[in-house]
Amino acid sequence: MSHIFAALFQHPAGSVFCEFFKAGQRRTVTFGELCASAGLAAAGLRDAGVIAGQVVPIVLEHRVELYSSFVGCTLIGAVPSFLPPLTAKQDPTLFRQGMSALLARIDPPCVIGSDATLPSLAGQSVLNVDAPEQARTAIGFADAPAAEIAFLQHSSGTTGLKKGVQLTHDAVLAQVARYTAAIALDEHDIIASWLPLYHDMGLITGFLLPAILGVPVVSLDALEWTARPTLLLDMMERFRATLAWLPNFAFHHIARMAPAGREWDLRSVRLLVNCSEPCRTAAFDVFAARLAKSSIGPERLAACYAMAECVFAATQTAPGQAPRRHGEYVSSGRAIAGIEIDIRDIDRATGIGAIHLRGPFLFDGYFGQPELIAAKLHDGWLTTGDLGFLAEGELVVVGRADDMLNINGRKILAHEVEDALAMLPGLLPGRILAYAELDPHSGAMRLNIAAERAPQATGDEADSAHVIAHVIRHTVFSVCAVRPHAVTLHGPGFLVKSTSGKLARAASVARLRGD
Repeated sequence: MSHIFAALFQHPAGSVFCEFFKAGQRRTVTFGELCASAGLAAAGLRDAGVIAGQVVPIVLEHRVELYSSFVGCTLIGAVPSFLPPLTAKQDPTLFRQGMSALLARIDPPCVIGSDATLPSLAGQSVLNVDAPEQARTAIGFADAPAAEIAFLQHSSGTTGLKKGVQLTHDAVLAQVARYTAAIALDEHDIIASWLPLYHDMGLITGFLLPAILGVPVVSLDALEWTARPTLLLDMMERFRATLAWLPNFAFHHIARMAPAGREWDLRSVRLLVNCSEPCRTAAFDVFAARLAKSSIGPERLAACYAMAECVFAATQTAPGQAPRRHGEYVSSGRAIAGIEIDIRDIDRATGIGAIHLRGPFLFDGYFGQPELIAAKLHDGWLTTGDLGFLAEGELVVVGRADDMLNINGRKILAHEVEDALAMLPGLLPGRILAYAELDPHSGAMRLNIAAERAPQATGDEADSAHVIAHVIRHTVFSVCAVRPHAVTLHGPGFLVKSTSGKLARAASVARLRGD
């Protein structure tokens, strides 16, 4: 049985694992310091009675103890799982309800928390990393017992309670080896990341890849990045970083917020990888145009298709080559070694079908929900829930099956409508919802739009709302040839978002209906 952190303890103790930034303060963490801190964390867990095989949730804000707590769990054979802390952008009541239900399913022996996260962990036994340290003898890697499950990666929870994806040590190491080859990662690379570790993209690219391979990482606070997205470019310039992974919206966010006239020296950058959402040509065009003078050309932009059930990446575009374009979508590249892709239930009109995967590093089931595996895996094939098509051997992803709205026989991708509306003045990007609703009188499905207005909107409220609603209706019809039945405008924060920043569709619709 392999162990994901066997290599971690072989890296030179003095070499840099992480340049960690929080509130403008820098802390350099070496591999030796990480291993020592992890050994003490493991001893603390052992003294608290945690045994091999038990799941230990880690609920911490952006801090270095995230890394040592996670590694420490694995040293005693426990199963760590990062869970997101409450942020100012989330509904506290909904968050605590979800956290309580999730912890009830896990039934952990304890939770690793901090002074900041304690209020969300009522009723739990908490190992508080802010509590005074006790004298302990650190546990080393040689003491690590064999364990099949390395960790749980919880889904983003956009449509219900998060599912704990079980990933084995062997699956993670197989993914790392194959994905490293796909992106030509080597000892000269430096990764920059603002992605939270409770998201699979952040966990793999911003923690496990660097830790396993000995590649330095520059780690930023996701909340600070959201407020100042060009912070990522500042750090890539400062540390000569070569790689970063971003969801599609982040390319727009950085380009939109970059100060006029400000440029960066980004000649060190090899790849900026678009991942986690359907990859759009518009995002690359806006980003490349704004950063052309900063040495970012199309050949430095890449795309990837990934999910927790596959550990991370299933496809990747070739490094140094501009991804192929297919209308408004960018190819996510070819399958990485060992992965097979099959498109099923193809719609004749669009050529779009359901994406299925098979490979050597798929997940080992959902924790505490064995009944769900039958719905996801059939004869070794994973039903991803995503839609797309193959073009010249490359995968093009267009959205989630859950996002496909059937309005009287016409199939509409909700996110295409939402993306078009996000360009309108007066609306908040990322806070627009297209959803279907049954007309109780006719029995037909009708299209509705809910959108949050930007706080800077001025003028007569009634007249302004009327104009915005009229523009919304016209825009929606131009995108999908369907006129929305209802358009409702709301203040900032009305629609519900998941911890990954995506719209929680089911919860938002429930709020709109007053449930």
